[in-house]
Amino acid sequence: MDSSAADGETKEESKVKMLLPEDFLNTVLLCTAFLYKAMNTIGTLATIWATVVLLGGFSTLIKKKDFWYVTVIAFVQSIG
Repeated sequence: MDSSAADGETKEESKVKMLLPEDFLNTVLLCTAFLYKAMNTIGTLATIWATVVLLGGFSTLIKKKDFWYVTVIAFVQSIG
């Protein structure tokens, strides 16, 4: 009688420990969505910064090389 109760408990514990295949997929999709949102936020901040530098009058204060970097960032972010 005791052995059957012990077997029942181990089966329930093994069911709890088993992970479904969808759990791994859900974790991967959650990480991917988080990274996409983070990169989108960084891109938006880069676009805002580039726009402020180009249109805010700071373009006369920066070097020519830096101005072209800012311009390229603005165009790439606008396309994407």
